Amino acid sequence: MRVTQNTTANLVLNNLQIIRQRTEELEQQASTGVKVSAPGDDPVTAQQVLHLKALISAGDQYSRNISNGTAWLSMSESAMSELGNVISRAKELGVAMSSDINNPDSQSAAVKELTQLRDELIQLGNTQLNGKYIFGGFKNDTAPFDPAGNYTGTDDAINIEVDRGTQVQINYSGGQLIRGGTPPGSSGTDIIGTINNMITALGAGNTAGVRTELGNLDNAMGQVLATRTDLGARLNHLTAAGNIIDDRKLSLTKVISDKQDVDFAQVISDLTKQQTAYQAAMAASAKVSQMSLLDYLK
Repeated sequence: MRVTQNTTANLVLNNLQIIRQRTEELEQQASTGVKVSAPGDDPVTAQQVLHLKALISAGDQYSRNISNGTAWLSMSESAMSELGNVISRAKELGVAMSSDINNPDSQSAAVKELTQLRDELIQLGNTQLNGKYIFGGFKNDTAPFDPAGNYTGTDDAINIEVDRGTQVQINYSGGQLIRGGTPPGSSGTDIIGTINNMITALGAGNTAGVRTELGNLDNAMGQVLATRTDLGARLNHLTAAGNIIDDRKLSLTKVISDKQDVDFAQVISDLTKQQTAYQAAMAASAKVSQMSLLDYLK
């Protein structure tokens, strides 16, 4: 079959277009550093990369939740530690004032200090983090304890999602922790009520009444310690969840890089080959265009 000059020219032109297109693709990869710049470059890989990025985005949200939850629980732990100190001091005063040898002046001084300790309990119950009262439940935009120590918050649980389908409660009810339930003392030790009883007893010179409350202070300390133990377990849970999320995001990032990032050495090598092929095709094209009618008729 005779190959016409037009056929040869078209073949050379087609090859030039193919080489030029491939060269442009390689130049884009070299400039952007990625193999898939648009879904049309590789629809399957593009879809996979989008899915992986969505998983990383979800992981970022879980990490923010964990960070916020850790801050909330850490603030609660700090407040509970101070609660323990208040109870310990109240116990010391109670033991000292349970003897009949104390005079009215020492009893009056003890009343003043116990009153201060009760006010400190109320203040701790109104601890805030970023403008939120951490012991107020859902009603955390206003102080959950009034000046008399009455709890006006809720007992609702505040949960955060730390992974798909996994939630952790980050709050404790001030009513449960400090007042022993609603009404006070219904499900635990009413710490404020106990100190109020001690104040009343000392004011009346009733040392037997003070001794009666010492056992309640022991129960109050146990109540706070049990809550702190549970809080520590929740913090450990958040730490473990955070490590899992970080490892997962690192793995997903590596997978995305493997699918999307270019091998620069390979791209530069391929680009050099394409440029050489393009120059050869251009030379062939010039050769074809210079053929004379006589050459064509030979």
